[in-house]
Amino acid sequence: MANQISKKIDAADIEGYIDVQTKFEAYTGEEPYLFISYSHRDVATVYPILDSLYDCKYRIWYDESCENGNDFRDELRDRIVKAEAVILFVSEASMNSPYCGMEIIVARENGKRLYPIFVDDCEIPPAFQILLSNTHHGTVDNMDKLIRSLIRDLPAVAMDRLTTDNGILKKCEDNGTSIVVDEGIIEISPDAFKGRVRLHHITLPSTLSIIGDESFRGCTNLEEMDIPEHTHRIGESAFRDCTSLQWLRLSNDRIKIGERAFENCARLSDIALPAGLTEIYGGVFNSCKSLTHIELPKKLTILGESAFSDCVSLENIEIPASVTKIDDLVFNGCISMKKITLHEGLKKIGKSAFKNCRALTNVNLPASVTNISNAPFRGCESLKSIKVESKNKYFKSEPNKREGTDHVLFNKNKSCIIAYPASSREVQYDIPDSVTAINDWAFSECKKLNRITIPDSVHEIGEGAFCNCALLDEVEVPDSVTKIDDCAFRGCVSLEKVIIPSSVTELGWGLFDGCEETVTVYCDEGSTIQKYCITNGIREMRMTDEAIG
Repeated sequence: MANQISKKIDAADIEGYIDVQTKFEAYTGEEPYLFISYSHRDVATVYPILDSLYDCKYRIWYDESCENGNDFRDELRDRIVKAEAVILFVSEASMNSPYCGMEIIVARENGKRLYPIFVDDCEIPPAFQILLSNTHHGTVDNMDKLIRSLIRDLPAVAMDRLTTDNGILKKCEDNGTSIVVDEGIIEISPDAFKGRVRLHHITLPSTLSIIGDESFRGCTNLEEMDIPEHTHRIGESAFRDCTSLQWLRLSNDRIKIGERAFENCARLSDIALPAGLTEIYGGVFNSCKSLTHIELPKKLTILGESAFSDCVSLENIEIPASVTKIDDLVFNGCISMKKITLHEGLKKIGKSAFKNCRALTNVNLPASVTNISNAPFRGCESLKSIKVESKNKYFKSEPNKREGTDHVLFNKNKSCIIAYPASSREVQYDIPDSVTAINDWAFSECKKLNRITIPDSVHEIGEGAFCNCALLDEVEVPDSVTKIDDCAFRGCVSLEKVIIPSSVTELGWGLFDGCEETVTVYCDEGSTIQKYCITNGIREMRMTDEAIG
């Protein structure tokens, strides 16, 4: 070792040399590395810094690896030419060393980036002042701050970037912009690349089988993703919050995509799904706000909860005939959705499946539908017609008597009114006397409806049943009704008079939110609704023929 050291330092250097060693041997491979230019008089300061960089997975070459002989200078030049960058420890000793001076010159001649670290307050030779004046990268006074600064600025390619174990990629150690994962890797562990905000491109190996939960979550600059054909599982939230991701390719027909895998990929606009994909789980493409169109696979059977919720640019979609279930909130908040094509074979439509599809104008339900959960078209303010195929055994639609084209959705025996088209031009509607229940949000957003007649066959008024019926000014609830659920008249800003009998013993919360200042409730003394009004500051009057006449 002493012979190797003596090659770089003169007699004076040897006198000041301290016998300190690094924890690692100098890198000798072919991958990108950092060249270290320093004086051995400074090893007590330099080597701990090199050890810290080594712990951060950087590949490092320093002169301890040189062979003996007269070609020492040539070896140094060769190592600098092949290096990715040069870390220069600036000190009185290094500035007076002919070897360090040569290394600086060779580095600049070969376009190598210099990363100076100032060991002491030395005088910079005039020949180097311009080279070092604008490239300050820290001092040794604050080691933690210095290492953080270097990790931020040093070229990521000079790192052993990926920690692997027996075919499993455990962690990405750096914040580089482009990464190629080696062939032979079969699994990417959960969180492996999580939060790598500088990552723009990554190439995955053909051997990859599993992408773990949240493995790329928050890689906000990742631009595209081509999933290898042998990959059969993508974990939950694997690419969630990759807000710059623009296109996605999946090719394995049997791939399982975990919940929320691509949620909030706000720029994702180009998606190619494998033809054999059978299920899209909950929230997979939730809040992909740039998605305008997607072709769903012909073998798809299930659309999971909130799968395309808040895809605000999605304009139309065709649900394949193979799909049997559209789960809750699948297209909730798809405010640009103008057309949805449903085919024979669909059996179930989940709760609020098309909630707030504000541009949707018409819906045709096939004969195969057997189950429609609550409020499927809540907030569909442009909806004019909900038409059911005549052979359906569970549901039916009927046109308004006056309009003739605006179809209203009922269950088959018309005991339940499920949804009234919010954009109907009718100002008055008489609920058929076969109806016993008004479904949740059945008349919500019917902004042109001024009057509505509730027959004495009705027993229950559902949650939000008349929410935001802005022109509705008067409602009489028959004494057949026993329950009025939450928010039933919320947002009915023109509502002035509501007659509610003492038969109503079950009341939800927020019945008159938004219309407390205008409404008067006519009720019996001691009734449940009177107590509700007193508690909530709602104006109420006794129910007499004179008062309600």
